[in-house]
Amino acid sequence: MGYMAFLVLVLTGAAVLCLAMFFRTKAVTVTGNQRYTDEELISASGIQLEQNIFSVDRERTAAQVMDAFSYLEQVEVVPVLPTTMEIRVVESVPRLSVVNNAESYALLSTGGRVIEQCAGLAGEDLPLVLGTNFGWCQQGSYPERLPPEVTDRRHKEHRDATPEEEEGVRVMQTLAYVIQASEATEMAQLDYIDVSDDLSTSVLWDKRVLLRLGTELELEHKFLFAKNILEEQLGEGFTGVIDLSILPQNARAYTREQKIEEFVHPFYLEHYYKY
Repeated sequence: MGYMAFLVLVLTGAAVLCLAMFFRTKAVTVTGNQRYTDEELISASGIQLEQNIFSVDRERTAAQVMDAFSYLEQVEVVPVLPTTMEIRVVESVPRLSVVNNAESYALLSTGGRVIEQCAGLAGEDLPLVLGTNFGWCQQGSYPERLPPEVTDRRHKEHRDATPEEEEGVRVMQTLAYVIQASEATEMAQLDYIDVSDDLSTSVLWDKRVLLRLGTELELEHKFLFAKNILEEQLGEGFTGVIDLSILPQNARAYTREQKIEEFVHPFYLEHYYKY
């Protein structure tokens, strides 16, 4: 038993010595980045040359890089034996513009991150989100994620969620359902999504048809129903409203032909709609 213990001690010491001597960081590489330079990402990571590659806290290091750059969706820190640390990033892709007011808007990524707070009217060719305000969100934050001091009651600064935070969670859930359903039914050419009433969500489709979706119940079925009506009954020239809010109850939708100015959101009509 004494010999066994001595052997284990020797082998452990040899392993530690090998790690200290032969696995020192000689290079830090970055992959997947276009918006940011390698130097910026490496500096934010805090990884030092000659640091043992197995001593790097990979989860904490990845979080540091994510926190420093809002246009990143994913960060992974990986040791590449024997002497390289690799930072692998996936950059954010803009997906929605949340209109705060006529002077500002928040740019959301496909992953639901606020990647930028922008001044003026939204100029990107993206669906707009109307009926809410994300001006309170910090750049780089995720509105659907409540902070630790709200979700963890053992947190020393525990507090209740603010109305803005609760609204952010609700809106992000609604947007996720709408986007998923519209893409699944090939009805993704949305001009805006009005989330001002969580019981009566509506979207403007193809700058000419307002789809009143009602609640989040059976959204995919509602989009598909509207698509069939447009293709088989109304045709390409239809401009007006398709009310799908009662579809789950009686399998019917109501259509009404109208002029654009009679049904489009006033803010969108004034600032974004092109005659």
